[in-house]
Amino acid sequence: MTIQPVRRRGRPMAAVVVIAVSLLLLPAQASSADTAPDSGIAPAVCGPGSSPEDGVQGRIPLADRKSGRSAQGYHCNLTLAGQYQGQGAGFINATYHNCVYFGSFLPASELTTHPGVQVIDATDPARPRFVESLNSPAFASGTWESLKVDPVHGYLAATGVQAPPGAGGLLFDLYSIKDDCAHPKPLNGLGHSGLPVPTAVLGHEGGFAPDGNTYYATDGIGDVTAIDVSAPATPKVIDVSPVGLTNHGFSISPDGRTMYATTIAPAGVQVLDIGDVQDRRPLPQIRQIGQLTWPDGLFSQHTINFTDQGHRYLFAVDEAGTGGVRLINIDDPAEPVLVREYRLQIDQPSEKATREADEGGDGIFGYDAHYCTVDRPVDPTRLACSYWQSGIRLYDIRDLQDPRELGYYDPKAQTGLVNRLALANSPHTYFVYSPDALDPGDLRLGTLFGSLHPDMTTDWCSSPAAFNGPDQLWVTCQDNGFLALNYTASS
Repeated sequence: MTIQPVRRRGRPMAAVVVIAVSLLLLPAQASSADTAPDSGIAPAVCGPGSSPEDGVQGRIPLADRKSGRSAQGYHCNLTLAGQYQGQGAGFINATYHNCVYFGSFLPASELTTHPGVQVIDATDPARPRFVESLNSPAFASGTWESLKVDPVHGYLAATGVQAPPGAGGLLFDLYSIKDDCAHPKPLNGLGHSGLPVPTAVLGHEGGFAPDGNTYYATDGIGDVTAIDVSAPATPKVIDVSPVGLTNHGFSISPDGRTMYATTIAPAGVQVLDIGDVQDRRPLPQIRQIGQLTWPDGLFSQHTINFTDQGHRYLFAVDEAGTGGVRLINIDDPAEPVLVREYRLQIDQPSEKATREADEGGDGIFGYDAHYCTVDRPVDPTRLACSYWQSGIRLYDIRDLQDPRELGYYDPKAQTGLVNRLALANSPHTYFVYSPDALDPGDLRLGTLFGSLHPDMTTDWCSSPAAFNGPDQLWVTCQDNGFLALNYTASS
């Protein structure tokens, strides 16, 4: 299948609205992947000093939410070393050396003390501190899941996503963070000096090619935009191609020639040949090499490509529908093969009634995963994942077929702050007014009524974790902000 590049003239607004509404209302569709029979993860054995979850792995029980117990948090072998909360952190936050960057959610306004992307200096992880805000046009309008770092050149970039439903256009900001990550320098005329230089790009998710010369943006409605940043003062859109009805996050092969993209509905991944863009060929074509979809999940969020024992794999993460994390073999990219599912106990089909009892009042997302990270791209040993209502989970993946939980950290619920501006940069405080309708085919009266009385009885952890040495994770959760977590083995 060849996907011809299109110089986008713009979809009719009505079509965009229909697609967006359909994605929210339709359950996951039938697909080509059979459900893997083995999906459980061996739970962590908590060491001394832990304050563990009670019962089902990944669950914050309704009784704990009502009693206030969840406001104390839960931890098992992961302990808090330092924190900067501020007014909350966005969907996706980036790290580079000793710096952390809080993504923005709403367009800059009087709601936030520090509008735009906030720079946090974590040179001393025990005492992270706010440095400044980057309020250039894209950064101030809302970065959502597009805020990413290129470690090759030391770039920080994002598209301007604006307000819900999380798609925007025309804005792209590029900063240099290589020499002084705490004081990024605008590169393309945006920011503290010069006039804005709009770049015509629709954005929601994004990321850099491994060589750092191309930033790719996806908009959720099937477009991939390639931006050449090899001349950082004048980034140029070099291709806009439709790759299907929907898309979301992605990862790119080390040679920059293959994109492993996710789809929102049906949930799944598609393998795309982006070699023409990498080679800067005129009139590039993006070609679909392979595809894999599944019925037991929704809104596939992103992928991680890696190799293990000489074999090529993906981790693919669903952000809704209790899909969890999937291990996929891509030795043959034309025929991706589902190897195994990684699901918390609370996300197993047998726990459906338990989930229904818990999640009303805490917003549109439940116990689902959102973003994961491996400790290294070749023969990884650890996987860290953020979950909307199940905190940060750390796994031993030395045996990919037998993952084991090493520990977890469920931050203190910021109950009572939902109606205050104290967390004006946290998307959770806005989406908490929505019922959890993202479990396919399961529109629940309990969560519908719960949205009328939001309780914020858990935090939402949605950003990728960063491994800071062998035993420390740098993470952000939307209500609690930046958290430096130390891991201590239980035995």
